[in-house]
Amino acid sequence: MTTTESAAMTPSLTLFFIVEPPTYQYMACYLAASIRNHMPAGVKLIGYCPEHRLAEVHPTVIETLRRLRCELRPMRTEGMFDTPYPHGNKLVACLDKRDTDYSGFMDSDMLFIADDRIESFVAEDALSAAPAASLRWAGDELWPKLYGAVGLEVPQTRIRLMRDKRKPVPPYFNSGLVVFPERWRDDAGRSFAEVWYDTARRIDAIPDLDNKRPYLDQMSLPVAMARAGLRWNELTPEHHFILGGSIRGKPLPEDRTIHLVHYRKWDVLKEIGLAPQGYDELRRQVGTGRVGRIFSQPLPEGIAPVTTTPPAQVTAPGAVPAPATVPPEEGSGHLPDPSKAGLAVVTMVKGDHAFLERWLRYYGAVAGRENLYILRHGADPDIDRMAAGANIVNIPDTGDQSGFDRRRWQALSDFTGGLTLYYNWVLCGDVDEIVAPDPATGQTLMHYLDALSAGGRPPRVISPFAIEIVHTPHSEPGALDPARPVLAQRRNFRVNTNYSKPCLTRQRIRFSIGGHGSDVAEVTLDPQLFLFHLRYMDDTLSRARLNARRDWIEAKDGPRPEGQTGGSTWWQGTAGFEALSQMTPVAEQAEFPEIVMRMREGRTRADSGNWFFTSYRSKELYRLPERFSTLF
Repeated sequence: MTTTESAAMTPSLTLFFIVEPPTYQYMACYLAASIRNHMPAGVKLIGYCPEHRLAEVHPTVIETLRRLRCELRPMRTEGMFDTPYPHGNKLVACLDKRDTDYSGFMDSDMLFIADDRIESFVAEDALSAAPAASLRWAGDELWPKLYGAVGLEVPQTRIRLMRDKRKPVPPYFNSGLVVFPERWRDDAGRSFAEVWYDTARRIDAIPDLDNKRPYLDQMSLPVAMARAGLRWNELTPEHHFILGGSIRGKPLPEDRTIHLVHYRKWDVLKEIGLAPQGYDELRRQVGTGRVGRIFSQPLPEGIAPVTTTPPAQVTAPGAVPAPATVPPEEGSGHLPDPSKAGLAVVTMVKGDHAFLERWLRYYGAVAGRENLYILRHGADPDIDRMAAGANIVNIPDTGDQSGFDRRRWQALSDFTGGLTLYYNWVLCGDVDEIVAPDPATGQTLMHYLDALSAGGRPPRVISPFAIEIVHTPHSEPGALDPARPVLAQRRNFRVNTNYSKPCLTRQRIRFSIGGHGSDVAEVTLDPQLFLFHLRYMDDTLSRARLNARRDWIEAKDGPRPEGQTGGSTWWQGTAGFEALSQMTPVAEQAEFPEIVMRMREGRTRADSGNWFFTSYRSKELYRLPERFSTLF
């Protein structure tokens, strides 16, 4: 093993991070500005963008990074893992060659808030990282699998995690900040980055290992360190302070100076009053606190004008260059309103506790329970208990069921429209529906919507691409485990565009009955957003619910006349599910561009005045790729 000889002077350092559309390109600008404000001027900055996304980097981001003296480099990410793994982009970036003594990968959602030194983050022949906040997704059985994949025994050393200090665990670090010596090599002549990447690939190949997505980078890090023979230098919380989780919303400690925060999403900074400082970090460097306004501000003193083509405009082969356009003027009615909150989520429910529990768990993590609104139809103490912390609105159940669906969706329309006065986005849907972006984007729903806003002119109303999860007991046996993600247990589905509802809105809207259409003509169909309809997610649960709904509507309206079609789907009971549950998926895929095109081209206005996309139900079942399995 060879090492760099110790030098009397301060070691050189490159800090690098991901610059990827839609969201990380903007987060990276704030991180880079904070580094320039609080770290020595000699620190080099590099932003890495997947080469197939390079042409999508916004011109305002290119100019902001130029002013911050941050190089933008492409990297090939496609095919680097057996299945797409956005979190693995950091491992790919680590593999690149840099000419400093040390390099440090940083997650883009980090921010320096106080002056710091290179010496805080480096140690000779060591990798510097902070203990992870917690490890609640796995037990002691994890470690033999990880180390066994590379032929090692589990080390005897134990550490305490940053937040969960109940018991010592084998070394386990947060991979959001990893600083390593660039010139260090193991006995086989490999760099640490090469060892880490190879280790991650080996662990990824373990067939019975849960939670490989999204934790593969983090679970492979200590194994790679042990395999390479690198010791670790434990960073203190002052130099990697993880916000959110159990301390979300709590102020920073006053008994010590926090230099660097890991905030995960901008709302977390807002909650503790750090968002203004985040904007100020950028303003101090480039003259504006908003990336989207950089071209409308005078060039700050000491920054040269553009004289050559910005590096990110040298695009990947076959890519379309990003247009050199100026973003919209401040004050445009299409820009997000900073005086409003981010996202509200609305549903109306009567019973349906199993679905509500999933709904609360997913959207509570995405938007915060304080931004969930449940219109509870009739008294239900179980809902009151389950939804503690959310906003429960009592809708009286008077027993009069006439015009039930019409009144229900009128109420949801008015309630949703009212919330748009206080939120930039409002999502309204049934309790058995979950809206989430494709995991390949690397974004949560909130991050995804933030990125649409960051672009300057987000859509006014969005319809996700809709699929129905279908339980096929012959291929997915066993009852649904409420403690595990649905999509880890049920990944078979059919396409059903009837549920591509205009459910995400930034303006007042009048939904059709069922929410399948609306009075808004211009609706954006987004194939990277999915609406997962869960009514068929479990054989036992679905049958009981479908039969109960059929009994309810027959009690209200009487038996359905023989031969009659149309009307509420509640009439059919288990008939639709019976046929679907016997089928076998024909392919594993999540992209259906031909169907998306058909939907867009066939959008029409009904006699009711409401607009709808073309209706289409696939005759086959498909299977979601594994990347979806931990989504919810």
